[in-house]
Amino acid sequence: MSSGVKLVTMPGMDTQDRKTLAVVSAAHTLVHLIEGALPPLIPLLLGVFGTDYFHLGMVMSVFSYTFGLGAFPSGALADRVGPTRLLVLYLFGAGILCISVLFVRKLFPFAILMGFLGILGSFYHPAANTIISLGIKERGKAFGVNGIAGSLGTSTVPFVAAFLGARWGWKSPYILFGIGVLIVGFFALSLPSYRMEPIERKEPKDPNEDQGAIPSTETLSSQRKGIITTSLVLFYLSCALGGMGNRGVLTFLPTYLGREFSQVLKGLDPVRVGGIFATVTLIAGAAGQYIAGALVDRYRPQQLYIITLLISAASILLMAFTRGIPLLLGAVGFGFFSFAIQPMQNTIVARILPKRRQGVGYGFMFFMTFGIGSVAAAFSGWLADRFGLSSVFWAMGLCYVAAMFTMYGAELQARKPQG
Repeated sequence: MSSGVKLVTMPGMDTQDRKTLAVVSAAHTLVHLIEGALPPLIPLLLGVFGTDYFHLGMVMSVFSYTFGLGAFPSGALADRVGPTRLLVLYLFGAGILCISVLFVRKLFPFAILMGFLGILGSFYHPAANTIISLGIKERGKAFGVNGIAGSLGTSTVPFVAAFLGARWGWKSPYILFGIGVLIVGFFALSLPSYRMEPIERKEPKDPNEDQGAIPSTETLSSQRKGIITTSLVLFYLSCALGGMGNRGVLTFLPTYLGREFSQVLKGLDPVRVGGIFATVTLIAGAAGQYIAGALVDRYRPQQLYIITLLISAASILLMAFTRGIPLLLGAVGFGFFSFAIQPMQNTIVARILPKRRQGVGYGFMFFMTFGIGSVAAAFSGWLADRFGLSSVFWAMGLCYVAAMFTMYGAELQARKPQG
């Protein structure tokens, strides 16, 4: 290729598919780098702003709430104006806001900036998931690859942000990530304007059509639509509960691991130690994303989702009550299974909702996951101040248990025979 850029060859994907997936995936990495920059900086920010865990958790909640709240109207915008325009707006807007952190001196302006940054970041998931759903033939594999890209951002940001922050100050990660999203934004300008009607392609028969997968609501009787609507409501509630658990763990994971393992890497401060161990544990999430992306094209994603929620809960509770190697194993288990959830959620929405409503469907899912789930960051900060950091993990493990039982209820509802 004349550009000198080699795209990974994937069977069934043409050149435009691969180009689209590359841009969307790069944007996914960056949205999670920005999202995860604050937690590894918490030990630094405690001194910079003269504050406590609760108030920094509140700042994280502000970001997470706007990140989730904006996803719902963003999904409607993706359906109306097209997902590509929304993706471009996120990239350029988030880039400018990240660089503007240069002018922040106090906690309150930082919280306001994080709120607006969350709104811009909320455009990404509804836009990108709609692009993948409508524009790429091998949808499950594309969701898996895109999920790996997001996990790459989530897993590396503790290390990157901690080392940049410790060496060049807490603002340096935001500035670097801001430059990155601006660069990807220029590449996104060349993407096609995917519309709400799917691209005409000869798609293979869905292997789950004969395995009890929920059919599109467009072809159902009114009674069956009611059953599936109830199942969908329970699914979204499960997303909210799982989102709470995920947000609470990720907010304090670097600080917790840094405190527990700072004696292992002598000569490094707890900020860097926390970044190293959090990155090591979360790298497993990339493997979880890839494996889940392959499995959801072969098996019923609802059942995989229930099993994965259960194992995620067990991993978090192991972190809460153990130290040393068992703690590290629990963290790795959390990284692998909690991020394997995302392709399952994405595929469930894609199979239940008609194509013209998928932007709204993804938007509401991310509102429940990030918006409603955002309360966990502030609540976890309160727990950490009052009962210690380990209390955060047993509480968030219980959130995953509740998410599992709620999704089990959704599956029982969906399996009800039509009378």
